[in-house]
Amino acid sequence: MSKKRKKKVNPRRQPATMADVKRAKGKAEDRALTAAWSIFFTVLRDKEGYSLEDLRRTWGEVEDLSDSIAKGYCTVADLREILKLEEGVNLKV
Repeated sequence: MSKKRKKKVNPRRQPATMADVKRAKGKAEDRALTAAWSIFFTVLRDKEGYSLEDLRRTWGEVEDLSDSIAKGYCTVADLREILKLEEGVNLKV
């Protein structure tokens, strides 16, 4: 008589649903954006001498431009192209 060996299953393993994956992706994106904005605004404050008022004004402009993108007036690709043509700044994806 041969005994069948049961496949060992990790007891800590939990199957993930698509909702779990989307939630994890959203959290990762939020963390990445928060890190990028934190770095950007710290450089503006520490290296460029931006005051709280300057940072708030800059954030307001960022929100306005983001709103324009959300409404379809322009795209991020448009912004990248303008920066490349007018300033020689090439932001690669």
